[in-house]
Amino acid sequence: MSRKDVLLEQFLCCHKKSHWFVSFEKAVAGLTPEQALWKKSDCDNSIWEIISHLVFWNERFLNRFKNSENSKMEGNNDSTFTYLQDCEWEHVLQQYNQVMTDWFESIEKSEDEKFDEFISEQSKETWLESISSITLHNAYHIGQIVTIRKMQCSWSKEQGLS
Repeated sequence: MSRKDVLLEQFLCCHKKSHWFVSFEKAVAGLTPEQALWKKSDCDNSIWEIISHLVFWNERFLNRFKNSENSKMEGNNDSTFTYLQDCEWEHVLQQYNQVMTDWFESIEKSEDEKFDEFISEQSKETWLESISSITLHNAYHIGQIVTIRKMQCSWSKEQGLS
């Protein structure tokens, strides 16, 4: 299996293919907007906020991977959790699905040498390292989504994890 194949498999598992953990698609299946906005306390993030955060960072790194410009970041990492707060729930899901599809297609079309390039002149991290970290970041937050659903009793064992 090539490096590209490993990265593609990681993105597929985070997006649509439940494997060692539940995919995003499975984690949000049947979720209502009200459930997506639910928080156990004010210091927690909602599922909606987590997805906003994932879309924000995945889009920014995808743009960099494709040598496209990003707008100047306003705020800090905490503000990324409200990135899509004014959108409809279905649009939030579409945004996540689109950026994951775009990532998959961009990796699939890229030359192998791209993975050895540094992500910027200021960084010593290669695209291989960065993309691998992005998928781990996505998986971490997908786990949070499942945990939140368990806390609100909107998760069933049939969805994947007990």
